[in-house]
Amino acid sequence: MRLALFFAVLLLAVAGHAAEPRTESGTLDGAAYRIDLPGHWNRGLVVYFHGYSVGDVRFDTGRPLYEPLRALVERGWAVAQSGYSRSGWAVEQAVADSERLRKLFAQRHGAPRRTLAMGMSMGGLLTVHAVETQPKVYAGGLSLCGALGAADDLTQHAFNVRAAFDAYFPDLLGPLVPVPADYMPDARMTERVAGALRSNPTAATALGSLQPGSNADNLPGVIAFLGYIVKELQQRSGGNPFDNRNFAYAGTGDDDNLNRRVQRHAADAAAMPYLARWYTPSGRLERPVLALHTLADPLVPMVWPNDYAQRTRAAGRSDRFVQQWVEREGHCTMDAAEVTGAFDDLVGWLDGKRPASGLRR
Repeated sequence: MRLALFFAVLLLAVAGHAAEPRTESGTLDGAAYRIDLPGHWNRGLVVYFHGYSVGDVRFDTGRPLYEPLRALVERGWAVAQSGYSRSGWAVEQAVADSERLRKLFAQRHGAPRRTLAMGMSMGGLLTVHAVETQPKVYAGGLSLCGALGAADDLTQHAFNVRAAFDAYFPDLLGPLVPVPADYMPDARMTERVAGALRSNPTAATALGSLQPGSNADNLPGVIAFLGYIVKELQQRSGGNPFDNRNFAYAGTGDDDNLNRRVQRHAADAAAMPYLARWYTPSGRLERPVLALHTLADPLVPMVWPNDYAQRTRAAGRSDRFVQQWVEREGHCTMDAAEVTGAFDDLVGWLDGKRPASGLRR
């Protein structure tokens, strides 16, 4: 009797221990990673793709997860996320690093019954890449404030905006081709941009019109950051991949003046293909993708998820893309309830109920 009681207590203790969530972390081929396992795993895995980062991404396992991911773990989903082996527009590295991590997860814990892709900003584009290129692996994807246009279009836009700023304020931020190696989008640089915009309302209005979703408060930071993206991509592609000789500014309220003054630059032919390779989405979805965006996103305006919607229509796959949005300003400012609600919509879609597009309430 006592022996039976002992084993009963032991089994309860083991079961209680097994029910505790746990976190694994380390480095895999130069990329930091973090895996979060729920106490009671539902055999589902979320591969999470983070967004553009100026510095290296490391994981402090003592810090709590991004709140929506924590909610998913509490619901029984495992979450695996790579920090990527390189910062910046690391689409190329993120694809390889995240795939290695996914395989490592399966080796350690067994193959999931269902794997979903989920990502934010640049990670939204990576989500689309995962679903488009690995439909046998990923059952679907959730893009959050995703940069869902072709990378060369997205980043050419950044170049065009920065070139327009330089037309109004020559040499204030240094040369554009190439952007100086020490350029950083820090508080000092942002205030330099802000001061210039305050001094020239015509320029501020014109530049604001080029960046939908922006306002007087966030436009300086956006312009400072776009300059960094241009620099990083010039370094990454081995030259200047941007060409604005055939770009005409329109709808700025100052079109004639701006088009006369802006400096024109030719791209380096050898540098141009890199961005198209990493990555131009096709829209040819075999699995569903749900995109959630804020209506007033100053960094990744709604034009880009709208662009992806057009790509899915052109590919005859619009039935596999749903776009939702929230009435809010800012980049990636959806709250946890909105994100988890969208995730639930995606899971429900996989189980046969297509979610409604449009405004989330």
